[in-house]
Amino acid sequence: MGILSCCLSSLPARAAIAAAALSLIVAVAAAAVPPPDYAAWDQLLARWYDPARGMDYKDLKAKDGKTLAELRQRLAAVDAAALAPPDRLAYWINVYNVNVVATVVDHYPVGSIRDISTDWVTRLNVFKKDTVPIKGGMTSLDEIENTRIRQGFKDPRIHFAINCAAVSCPPIRTEAFVGARVSEQLDDQARRFLNDPRRGAQIEVQATGDKQGVSRLATGGAATVVIHVTKVMDWFAEDFKKWDGGQVAFVRKYLPPDKQKLIDAAKGSVKLDFYSYDWSLNDASPR
Repeated sequence: MGILSCCLSSLPARAAIAAAALSLIVAVAAAAVPPPDYAAWDQLLARWYDPARGMDYKDLKAKDGKTLAELRQRLAAVDAAALAPPDRLAYWINVYNVNVVATVVDHYPVGSIRDISTDWVTRLNVFKKDTVPIKGGMTSLDEIENTRIRQGFKDPRIHFAINCAAVSCPPIRTEAFVGARVSEQLDDQARRFLNDPRRGAQIEVQATGDKQGVSRLATGGAATVVIHVTKVMDWFAEDFKKWDGGQVAFVRKYLPPDKQKLIDAAKGSVKLDFYSYDWSLNDASPR
């Protein structure tokens, strides 16, 4: 009787534990909100975007403007806070890029996204206006970039993923970012851009004396390596320093072995030179 009584008396406790466990499972399942469907964005990019030339804003506006507007509103209905962190990062990058394109389309034709601004000095308040629909209201492109993405994830690779519709900006990825592959996609974006023959990192070896710079490095001589790179890495220098070991270390890890060897051989004598930034619209529309 003692054993039976003990077992019977423990049933309520066991039931409570089981109920609590079930509640936890239900809560976790409820919290695991599936990521948004980005198929429409993939389709728009496939139809109207060429990373080498830019976006065909003219035909996008004429033939798929409604699809873009509907995508913008569907993304606005997503509860980003309920997404898993990788899905949330992918979401905010996609929201940023979709809304930059939509902003240009709404005002097209323009020669630069800066032409949409109403501040005639810096001509950048197009990024500061609350024109982006999100769940719960409106926000700005700046708020998404600086608060939701930069401070939210502290990952300098994002600077090669978000696109400001300028010729000098790293191109839009030709597929939507997705949480399951977002880290891999960010690495690929940085690698592609930094190795682009036109806009990527260029290595220059400078030396004094009668030998060429590369020859001096090869024979253990002193030389300075100059890395010519996007102005974005100057504007956001602190992000690379705080979150990824500095600009030089960041660039180096995405370059091929021959360029890495030049940087290593310089033994710390490395300088950065930043390209001028072309704010002309990344417009591939037919003329």
